[in-house]
Amino acid sequence: MTPVPLRDVMVREYVGLSEGDDLREAVGLMRANDADAAVVLRGDEPVGLLTARTVLDCVADGGVDDASVGEAMDDPPASLRPEATLADAADALRRGETDHLLVVDGSGILGIVGARDLTAVSRTEVETVPEPGTQERDAVPDDRMNGDADRFSEQSVCEVCGGLAGALTNVNGQLVCADCQDV
Repeated sequence: MTPVPLRDVMVREYVGLSEGDDLREAVGLMRANDADAAVVLRGDEPVGLLTARTVLDCVADGGVDDASVGEAMDDPPASLRPEATLADAADALRRGETDHLLVVDGSGILGIVGARDLTAVSRTEVETVPEPGTQERDAVPDDRMNGDADRFSEQSVCEVCGGLAGALTNVNGQLVCADCQDV
């Protein structure tokens, strides 16, 4: 199987914000565009990432009444080139503290890739074959796996928590990690 480059799965139309934007208006813009993340820019330079998680953290810390995007954003996520593969993206997500990556080249940001994007592709392109002895409880093994371990990447994204795992199990039609099998 040919490795899938990020240019084939990235979201090219992303929401861009500035640090001084009103947080409530930014959330409205994200909802209107059905975006789970927005890139915070200073000119053409990414300086942060706003996600539902960062907005919730801001609410928990005291609210969003007069908050700006700059007060709620995280640092910018890691970036990869468009020719990087899904396996490269999975590794970068595993190492980072965000569920998103920027896809960049010499001209700037080309798009954004989230763990959900990888999950959608991984279901058809790069499913993980569980290592022997890693299945737990009474979960039913995924019958789509054919045992050809060389065809699959080493990590996949859990459909419940979005985390990366070396082995996933089919539970009620979802591929889930060992931690989420009881959820």
